[in-house]
Amino acid sequence: MPDFCCKMLNERGAIVSSADIIATNLEAAIEHASALLHTSNQSEPSRRVYSFEVWSGTSRLFPQALEPESAASLAVRPSKQTDAQFLHNPLDVQ
Repeated sequence: MPDFCCKMLNERGAIVSSADIIATNLEAAIEHASALLHTSNQSEPSRRVYSFEVWSGTSRLFPQALEPESAASLAVRPSKQTDAQFLHNPLDVQ
């Protein structure tokens, strides 16, 4: 059976914890990691888990990394409308 490692990540993408998973395939490892995510969030809020990654050795298997061309197409490009939204922050107390 393949061995996998599940890395639980906080809202900033930093590793909160990790767990070794023994599963028959990647799909089973992802299902197990998903169950770990849900049980992890039942504990204290300061260690809340927002996402997970599944690794095998030094290779991240889930989620798959975007190809450089795909990542570039997802980049946020400011528009005049976006720039205007930052001129006044409604959360600023006057």
